[in-house]
Amino acid sequence: MQKMNVDWLVQAAPAEWVRPPESELLVSWIAASLSEVRPGCLYLELIPGTADEAAAKGAAAVISDRVKEEENYPLAVCKCAPYDALCGIAGWYRRQFHTRVVAIAGANGKTTVREMLYRILSTAMKTTRTHWEQNIDLGVPETLLGLDADDRCAIVEMGFTSPGSFKRFGKICRPSAAIITGVGGAHTGTLGSRQDILNERLSLTDSMSAGDPVILCADDPMLYDLKSDIWGDVVYYGIDTPCDVKGTIVREERDSTVMDISSYGKTTRVHLSLPGRGNCYNALAAFAAAVMMGIREETIRSILEEFRPLPGRLSLMTTASGVTIIDDCWTSTPDSMKEAAAYFARFNGKRKIAVLGSMEDLGGESIAAHRAAGRRIAQAGADLILACGVHAQDIAEGAAPFSRTRVHIFSGANEIAQYLRTDRKRGDVLLFKAGRNTHLEGVIRYVYHDQGLQRVSESAEK
Repeated sequence: MQKMNVDWLVQAAPAEWVRPPESELLVSWIAASLSEVRPGCLYLELIPGTADEAAAKGAAAVISDRVKEEENYPLAVCKCAPYDALCGIAGWYRRQFHTRVVAIAGANGKTTVREMLYRILSTAMKTTRTHWEQNIDLGVPETLLGLDADDRCAIVEMGFTSPGSFKRFGKICRPSAAIITGVGGAHTGTLGSRQDILNERLSLTDSMSAGDPVILCADDPMLYDLKSDIWGDVVYYGIDTPCDVKGTIVREERDSTVMDISSYGKTTRVHLSLPGRGNCYNALAAFAAAVMMGIREETIRSILEEFRPLPGRLSLMTTASGVTIIDDCWTSTPDSMKEAAAYFARFNGKRKIAVLGSMEDLGGESIAAHRAAGRRIAQAGADLILACGVHAQDIAEGAAPFSRTRVHIFSGANEIAQYLRTDRKRGDVLLFKAGRNTHLEGVIRYVYHDQGLQRVSESAEK
C-alpha cells in the first residue's frame, strides 16, 4: 500500500474522528486483525475489544464502531460495521489507480485459474493477485489495499461469504474483466437454489462497463446463452459446446493432458502437466482472459505447459514405502467430487482407499450429493472408504450396492488418522477428498510424515 493521509481513509470509511491525531498522519499499512498490526498502521477493529491491544502493538490510529472513553490513541468511529468500513476504504483506494482488475468467481477452479493467469500476465506487465494466506472475507479488500501505482493488473479471487457479497465485491473492485467458472451446487444451503447462486455470482458484473469482457464456461448450461442478461461483452470457453475459445482434448494420461485450443481462427496445441477435464477448463479460462488482454498465444502456451498442480487439487504425493496419495482436499463440491472419482479410477494399487469428508453448504441437495459421491468412488474401484462428517452415512449408503467396497465411518479426521497410522501398506493408493472444514491435509502429514512424504510436482508461488 502506498502512503496515504489517514484523514482521507477515515473519510472513505466513512467515519468521524473522536480523538484525531495531533499532527498529520500518513500510513502505508491497514491491519484488519491483530496478527497484521505493524507499528504506524491504521487498525480496523473487526473483532470487538481488540483496539487497545492493537494500539499497544504500535497501531497509530484505530477505526471502530464504538467510542472508547478511557484511551488516548487516535480513534475514529465509523457509521457502519467495521468490515463495511474496510470495504469502503478498499474501494476508495482502488479508484486511485488505473489498474485493470480481473475478478474470478465460480464453483470450481478459481485458485488454479488465478495462478495460471497471474503467471501469464506477469510476463508482459506488473501484476498482483489475491494471496494464499488471505481468507475469503478479507481477501478482496486486502488485495485492493495492496495495489501500488506500478500495478497494471490485479487478479482478484472472489469466494462466497454471505448473500450480497459478490455485488459488494464488484462495487469496490470495479472489475475490468470477470471470469465465472461455473454455477455449481455449493451454497444452496445458504442461498436456496442454483438460480439464486447464478444471480449472486453474476451480480459482481453490475459495476462493469458495457465493453468489459465477462468470460463464462459454455459447458455450464446455466451460464450458456446469457448475453442478454449481462452488462458486458460475453466471451465463452468450453469443450463440448460451440464457443469463442474451444478446447479439444487430444489425449489424456494419468498425469497430463494434451489439448488443442481454438481461438479466433487460430489453433494452439498445449501439453498440460495437469490431469483431468477440470484442469482443461481452468486452462481455457486463463487462455481466454489472457488473449483478451493482448497476450500472444505462444506465450500463453508456454506458461500453461510449465504449470503444475497446486497443493490440494488433484496433486500427487508419494512416500518412500511406495504409497501413492492423491491430495484433493482443498475443497469438495459435487462437480469436483465427480472429477476426483474419474481420476481415482485411473489408478491401480494393492489397495485403493478413499478418505472422504462431507461437502459443505449443499442444502437440500446434500443427501443425494453424498450418496452419489459414495457410488462414484465405489465405481472407481475403491476397496475401502473411510468417511467422516455429518453425511458419512449417506456416503456409505451410496457405496452399499458395491460388494467390493467396504466402508468404515469415523467421528472425525483425527480418528481416521489414527486408523491409517496403524494400517499403512506398500502399494496403497489413497484419495483424500473433503470440504475445507475437515482439514484432511493434516491427516496426510500425520500419517505419512515419517515415510519420506514428497509431492510429485508442485507449482511453487513466484
